[in-house]
Amino acid sequence: MNPIDLLLTNAIVLTMDEQMHHYEPGAVAVKGDRIAAAGLEKDLRKQFDAQEIIDCGGAVLMPGFVNAHTHVPMTLLRGLADDLRLDVWLMGYMMPVERKFVSPDFVRLGTFLACAEMIRSGVTCFADMYYFEEDIAKATAEAGMRAVCSQTVLKFPTPDAQSFEESLAAAREFIQRWKGHPLIVPSVAPHAPYTCTEEILRATAELAVEFDVPLHTHLAETALEVENMRRDQGMPVIPYVKKQGLLDAKVLAAHCVHIDEGEMRSLLHAQAGVAHNPSSNLKLASGIAPV
Repeated sequence: MNPIDLLLTNAIVLTMDEQMHHYEPGAVAVKGDRIAAAGLEKDLRKQFDAQEIIDCGGAVLMPGFVNAHTHVPMTLLRGLADDLRLDVWLMGYMMPVERKFVSPDFVRLGTFLACAEMIRSGVTCFADMYYFEEDIAKATAEAGMRAVCSQTVLKFPTPDAQSFEESLAAAREFIQRWKGHPLIVPSVAPHAPYTCTEEILRATAELAVEFDVPLHTHLAETALEVENMRRDQGMPVIPYVKKQGLLDAKVLAAHCVHIDEGEMRSLLHAQAGVAHNPSSNLKLASGIAPV
């Protein structure tokens, strides 16, 4: 028999593989930080010698959910300034509060709370974008979760930087320190086209390409954003960021509520990921992404 560390038994095992295999009663064998096997309990009991066996009591055992777009420390700001348009909510309320109160301790506590909530709901991995992202990464790893942690870059002062150059340098150092970590994928996050200059968009894309890490951003969240982009730049949001080289990176684009079929094709050809965030879009009445 093959030695393993843990055998989870008496479960309804949903593998979520391409063939959608499920096993009942099923079991999962774990060795170190890897799943050694999943299958019928009777087969795995014959195949493996486990140091520990846990009876799952007939519960469903499946891969964890992924929350594809978060600002996890904002759990501490929940309920602040509701029923407002995005630009008013963000610029008039959230960002001033963040500049005054957000600190390494703030993000650490908010991350622990968010991790606890996500774990209780079956989420084991998330993609985050916020300030003091290295402190978020430390708290996430301590909680035992996986995450893409993206250091925010903006064109104006933030809680953790007085300039975008400072944020960009912090992002570079964060990526260098954490790249290759078993739980954390470091990343860079130009917040959005309307909060970043062309220089920031190009610089963050170049940084992401240089280190082969993701780039996390908000795109085409509201009709007003698209309207302003067309007025100021003579084109929609996706062609504009493509022009700045953003799509050269491995982009995770949040929202994408107000995009057309041509923009969808551009994202597809760039192999960009989209987190369309229906709950957030409903909260701010931004619309429904065309998915």
